[in-house]
Amino acid sequence: MTNTIFNRYKDLAAKAEISLGTEESMEWFRDRIRKDRKIRNHDSVAENFKKERPGPGKMMTYIYDPKTKDKLKYYDTHPLIIMLEVAKGGWYGANLHYLPPKLRVEILEDISYRRAPLRNIANALEKNKLTRLCLKRYLVSQVRSQPITIPKEEWEIAIQLPFENFLKAAERTVWRDTRRNA
Repeated sequence: MTNTIFNRYKDLAAKAEISLGTEESMEWFRDRIRKDRKIRNHDSVAENFKKERPGPGKMMTYIYDPKTKDKLKYYDTHPLIIMLEVAKGGWYGANLHYLPPKLRVEILEDISYRRAPLRNIANALEKNKLTRLCLKRYLVSQVRSQPITIPKEEWEIAIQLPFENFLKAAERTVWRDTRRNA
């Protein structure tokens, strides 16, 4: 299956002679993708990826409407999570959108995601100090689209795509707050 957005960036990386799956490519994607405009259509990010049940270690995205949004300082309606564990009525996930793009790269590199099985990724994130900055509880009843799984070979692009959709605050405010709490 192909996804237009992901293929576009892979083609640009190939033209720039960037090898995928390297620390260099992680940085290249961060610099290149963040120059583009915000992706407003969540469906374009999810295009042609599998719709699956959430599971530990999987990177997933969906549309979300928090139950307690009135009490929240801000929230992301298009989370990009790595699921940590299933819980009654939902799951816990590390929503990478709460981290500035540079920290997203750092967290994936810290846990050696390329070589690790999914369950080990979830375990490593549970122990990683940066995870507490983006740990969120998600309720199945508040998910407004079918969760899709982003394959591991697409993670280096997915973490940089500007499709976070924070309400009540701009992403720069969220990232500043996250850095303060680090």
